Amino acid sequence: MIVHAGKFVLLSLMLILSYLPVFSQNDPYRAEIGLQAGLNIYSGDVNSIANQDLYFSNLQNMKSGIGGIFRYRFNQRLAIRLGYDFTTAKGNYLYRDAAGTYSAMLNNRLHVMDVRGEFNFFDLENNPYKRFSKRYSPFIFAGFGGMVMPGYKNSEGKNYTFTMPFGVGFKMKFAQRWNLNLQLANHLLLGDNLEGKVQFDNPLPRTEFNPMNHDMLSGFSIGFSYDFWTRNCDCNENSFAAGRKPASHKTVKPKKTEKKR
Repeated sequence: MIVHAGKFVLLSLMLILSYLPVFSQNDPYRAEIGLQAGLNIYSGDVNSIANQDLYFSNLQNMKSGIGGIFRYRFNQRLAIRLGYDFTTAKGNYLYRDAAGTYSAMLNNRLHVMDVRGEFNFFDLENNPYKRFSKRYSPFIFAGFGGMVMPGYKNSEGKNYTFTMPFGVGFKMKFAQRWNLNLQLANHLLLGDNLEGKVQFDNPLPRTEFNPMNHDMLSGFSIGFSYDFWTRNCDCNENSFAAGRKPASHKTVKPKKTEKKR
């Protein structure tokens, strides 16, 4: 599973970079800022997807999260997003090893920060007079980030780890400057300390489900954002006004010339 996640991140970044110079800047606003909230679930040593019966039982430990975003739009298809979220890995988790089934109480506060590249599958623009533009679009994203755990330090004295965020989402412009954002996000840790307990830092052997033995934070969120930062219009080029309904022009009738007698 983790290997497939790494491949998804790599392919997503390649796709985003390959489309960067293709589209013109037809959106009147450069950026958006907003808030989001959702639910998150931890998976790792004490919540392994390899034990599916226990994994679904542990879904009761999903915890709420809240955060903020800043998104800069290069064009209708490509954007870069900066995000911050606060959540917890908390609850009474059941896990299983060769000796039997056990429970572990987790309570680890998480500050999650990342930078993502986003690719929209449609030309996302509130412009009814432009062909192929839509007010909604599914999208994929991938990037890099970090996670800070202020209440825990590992054996090396560190309370942070690096992450690889990736996932899918849906955007919709429901008003002139307001946007709806839905997303399913995964934060793959480049480490194994999301539980916040030393005894679970790399205690289990690698498996086909998790060959690198890394933890992951997954979740679903809903957010709203507001457009700002108006682009400068270059009227000699294809501007964001191109494709909009042209202004009506009055027709001037030629004057009749009188014939001299």
